[in-house]
Amino acid sequence: MSGVNLSPVPAVLTAAAINFAASGDNTVIAAGGATQIIRVYRIFFVSAGTTNITFKSGASVLLSGAMPFAANGSLTFSMEGEPWFTCGAGQAFVINNSAAIQISGTVYSTLGL
Repeated sequence: MSGVNLSPVPAVLTAAAINFAASGDNTVIAAGGATQIIRVYRIFFVSAGTTNITFKSGASVLLSGAMPFAANGSLTFSMEGEPWFTCGAGQAFVINNSAAIQISGTVYSTLGL
């Protein structure tokens, strides 16, 4: 993981690889301590095949609805200053993959109070 200082975000962002091919929930950023909050500021990925992707906070809190992707479909949320997703305290950032399709990319986030 590497840090990149991007304004107007006052913190250093941490990059984490998105790299899974399993269906179901895939933890992309592990939960920190019980009071730690993950904030996702930038994300991009490519889907190798047809699937539906849902972003989640932990195992049960939906951060998005299911989004359909075709083979070689991609998604980019660029840096906007405010986080695209905020997980609950002590919860992981999870991407649910409806099919056993390779998903590859990077997510940039902060972990803090």
